[in-house]
Amino acid sequence: MRTLVIGCNHRTAPVELREKIAFDDGAGVRALARFRERFGSAEAVLLSTCNRVELYIARPVGDSPSIAEAIAFLADCHALAPARISANLYSYEDVEAVRHLFRVAGSLDSMVLGESQILAQTRAAFDLARAAGTVGPRLEGLFQQALAVAKELHSRTELAVGRLSVGSTAVDLARQVFSRFDDKCVLMIGAGMIGKLTLHHLLDMHPGRLLLVNRTESRSAELAQRLRLRHVGLIEVVPFDALIDAVVEADIVISCTGASAPILTADNFAGIPARRRYRSLLLIDIAVPRDIEPSVGEQDSVFLYNIDDLQAVTESNLARRRQAVEQCHAIIESHVIEFVERRGRADIGPLAAALHEHFRRVGRDEWERILPKLESASPHDRELIEQMLHRIVQKLLHDPLDRLHDRADQGAAFTQAETLRALFNLNDRDE
Repeated sequence: MRTLVIGCNHRTAPVELREKIAFDDGAGVRALARFRERFGSAEAVLLSTCNRVELYIARPVGDSPSIAEAIAFLADCHALAPARISANLYSYEDVEAVRHLFRVAGSLDSMVLGESQILAQTRAAFDLARAAGTVGPRLEGLFQQALAVAKELHSRTELAVGRLSVGSTAVDLARQVFSRFDDKCVLMIGAGMIGKLTLHHLLDMHPGRLLLVNRTESRSAELAQRLRLRHVGLIEVVPFDALIDAVVEADIVISCTGASAPILTADNFAGIPARRRYRSLLLIDIAVPRDIEPSVGEQDSVFLYNIDDLQAVTESNLARRRQAVEQCHAIIESHVIEFVERRGRADIGPLAAALHEHFRRVGRDEWERILPKLESASPHDRELIEQMLHRIVQKLLHDPLDRLHDRADQGAAFTQAETLRALFNLNDRDE
């Protein structure tokens, strides 16, 4: 089996592109169903967050999808031409794909180093793919190991010290703009996982008023009730159809819904500055796709930041976490080596059987070709010839397979096994 990953993140693609190829849960389920129909023998997990979109694939050697086919599939899910996104995508194979997933799940590849949401998001993506029927033994083992490695990084190092989630970074940005919160009205739009975490950080700032708007009002009311049990302070639940009125009242708006199109547009925002008498309004959009049209930020007394703008805010908070990075890399590398060795040893058995069968088939073909010319040979002689062919196969393969087993302990078996498969035109269905 081959393991592949293609994707983009906040370093390789701007938010304008990431939002075009992002998947909410519903779109993710539909995409995985299409993947299963198109590439039936392959496994897949789709990870889509505000900072990355990645497709993890395990497939038999020689089967689809190739990297080019995977890129075309990802583009097709959003009715885009592959050329529109390919320049912003990266791809990794086999050992590098394993290493990349361990880094992603452990938050070493996140915009906010050490943030905690990515672990939950990786688990959610894995669970979604399981439910969609696109996870088999290969990705099951890989993702289980990745989740275990991520937990180890957070428990053994200072990678997660302090507050550096996307939500807390958004709140820190608001703190840089406003010196005090007790006289401010803060509006939170969205009651999902990131919205919930952001609300915790906002409540710690003790704002004068805290409004919560969500498309499903019952969900925001339930969240507000749960948070009231842990924090001093009242969260006012506002109906979604009163969103514009809530923006008029607010000094700070943080938005992170799962909407597929902007909820604050140039049209519905047009009258807001005048209704506010042009008081300063800070808008922080941490959703992907974006909740607020960029043109909204061009209006008088409005200051709009999107998720890519938060990168600068995080820099001042990263010193202790960066000290932990080297230790994290060492932990990850040890787990990569262990995982690849374990997988290599597991792969050698089926490969050895396929090689033996391939050589025996060649021997049988040659035996059947010369058999008509050996009419005078006795049954005993024919049995001796068959035994000789069997011993030749055993001796030809004994030393190479022994060395391959040794290489498994050094983590190099996978590459050499792939070479053997290619040389003898074997694929996973032969094993």
